[in-house]
Amino acid sequence: MKTIPAEILSISAVELSRRLHSREIKAVDLLTTTLDRIDDINPKVRAIVALRKDRENLLQEALDADFDLDSAAGGTGRDKHVGWLRGIPLAIKDLENAQGLPTTRGCPLFAQQSENEDEGSYNFGNWKFENEVEDEPFVRRLRDAGAIIIGKTNVPELGMGCHSYNTIHGTTRNPYNLSLSAGGSSGGAAAALASNMLCIADGSDMMGSLRNPAGWNNLYSLRPTAEWMEENNDGDAPDFLDDIELPYPISTVGPLARNPDDLAMLLETLLPEGQTDFDASAVIDQNMDDLNSLVKGSKIGWLADWGGSLPFEDGVLSHCKRSLDLFESNGGAIIECIPDAPFPNEDLWESWMSIRSYNILHSLRERIGCDTDKVIPTLKAWHAKPEAIWECECGTSQTGQQLELAVSKIHDWSRCAEELFKSYEFLALPSSQVYPFDASIDWPKSIAGRKMDTYHRWMNVMVPVTLLGLPCLTVPGLGASGLPMGIQIFAPKGKDAQLLQLARWYNINFDVNVDLAV
Repeated sequence: MKTIPAEILSISAVELSRRLHSREIKAVDLLTTTLDRIDDINPKVRAIVALRKDRENLLQEALDADFDLDSAAGGTGRDKHVGWLRGIPLAIKDLENAQGLPTTRGCPLFAQQSENEDEGSYNFGNWKFENEVEDEPFVRRLRDAGAIIIGKTNVPELGMGCHSYNTIHGTTRNPYNLSLSAGGSSGGAAAALASNMLCIADGSDMMGSLRNPAGWNNLYSLRPTAEWMEENNDGDAPDFLDDIELPYPISTVGPLARNPDDLAMLLETLLPEGQTDFDASAVIDQNMDDLNSLVKGSKIGWLADWGGSLPFEDGVLSHCKRSLDLFESNGGAIIECIPDAPFPNEDLWESWMSIRSYNILHSLRERIGCDTDKVIPTLKAWHAKPEAIWECECGTSQTGQQLELAVSKIHDWSRCAEELFKSYEFLALPSSQVYPFDASIDWPKSIAGRKMDTYHRWMNVMVPVTLLGLPCLTVPGLGASGLPMGIQIFAPKGKDAQLLQLARWYNINFDVNVDLAV
């Protein structure tokens, strides 16, 4: 093993792959440098959790990767025989299972109280978490592409809320200002990526959990077309969704990256085989003339504050608009402000509240393995966060009529969006209603003088996209006082490649770097 400069961790995953395949660097050296970076930075940021304790096995996996790469020397870095991720260290969001690692979900509910640690468990304080789980299908695809899984990334308790703190692992802090939140629920993934502990990361998104942390950590993310990440098992949805006739899941796995090329490659790797014909080369291999042709003349509708119905912290809207206006540069896109709300925000919010709370209640019932009426007592007995208990209380109150009304309003919003997309190729909103806030608080209680009536109301801006399952890109924008802030840009279903091409044009033309604090 030899020491390689830590700066190498800031280069793209695609370039790392090329250097590994060309044997300019060795996987074992990359792993050692990555672990050194984590040891140095992670205590300040708390992004990586459950870092693998079997270091000898980890190093052997890297040596095995080097053997494979030596055997296939001269590959392109996108060689299908030796996966493009061969030898690259990754960590998995701690809501998803990865073999050999615990899935804590940031909640003692899934732990055993014990002071004894053994090979089949991980201890955090007095809580012991078993690691005898099978890989999620997308995790298996990452391994098949050659990734070395080194740990997990932090999340809010039970994945609820866009601020990643919990009683098991603590609070993930923003690498651009350690006193502030990194967002969530993919906050650990985003902070690890932004601080160069990882080069790409998986995340997931129900109510902005890819979009918010990407915006707050100067990253790119893609919430893919909702159906794309559905696994080709038996095709059956959970039984409890029979009452909600939605043609797509309300939450989806998706990629986070520091640049659009990495984002496209990771998306291609995450996707189930045969689910879509998406090909990352349709993004990466586009030359500037091709990208200019896409962007030039495209119309992007700027929805701003949704006709005044959404409050924003001072400066957010102006900075996002200034970033969006960059797309007009060099004879690019046409940005058109949409002054009126295209659909009543309260109708969207009420529909979302019904569907989300019902989904959470029954998802937890299945996860815990108990009857519906035992979910709330179980959460209380384990001292779960009050917001989780409140969500389940809301879920128990939902009637069939309320759920039918919620779905009906979503279909109305879908028809409205279809009309909008006849006039615009893309629509845009800020990726958050506030800048990164004090990491010591749980959530903002007011914005611009308007009281937040729920713990997630400050993320209301995420709901329009989620309810329709649309593909949504986050691009880093120009924040205030050195703070990152992003824009979410969305399109009709299946237009994921066009969104990534738009991101690539933006990334090539503009530098929106912000100085790290670590």
